[in-house]
Amino acid sequence: MKNQSGFTLIELVAVIVLLGVLAVTALPRFVDLRGDARAGVLESVRASMQSASVQIYAKALMQDATDGSNTVNDGTDIVATVNGYPAASDPTNDDIANLITIDGDDNLKFQNVGGGSTTRLVGYDADGDDNVNDDGCYVTYTESTASGTLPDIVITDRTGC
Repeated sequence: MKNQSGFTLIELVAVIVLLGVLAVTALPRFVDLRGDARAGVLESVRASMQSASVQIYAKALMQDATDGSNTVNDGTDIVATVNGYPAASDPTNDDIANLITIDGDDNLKFQNVGGGSTTRLVGYDADGDDNVNDDGCYVTYTESTASGTLPDIVITDRTGC
């Protein structure tokens, strides 16, 4: 008789199960989907800002308030507008930040660029310093420059997502 050497079926199944358990626990550490999710959220925020801007512009057209800086009554609030589109920042009336509601992620923040600025940033504050433009994952909203000209709403930076 010949001696056969090799693995038994039970040993092979045990090794396969062990490799499966290792794959399930180790794979999420190597595949990080947070960046893709954050980029998707930024795309949604950009689209929401664009939609809100167009809706406010339609109200401004009905209220004949599309030239210069005005306010528009959207039915519940007074919205500050520039050329009929929502203002980037207004201390007394609602602006683009008040028209968008972001729930569920405390790291996603609206940021004023500075006093009297025509730009507002919305993005992830990963380091908690209330400054999103140093984290590399944000949308820039720049006010309309002329009546009938859409505000510039772009995802400026995705490097930190």
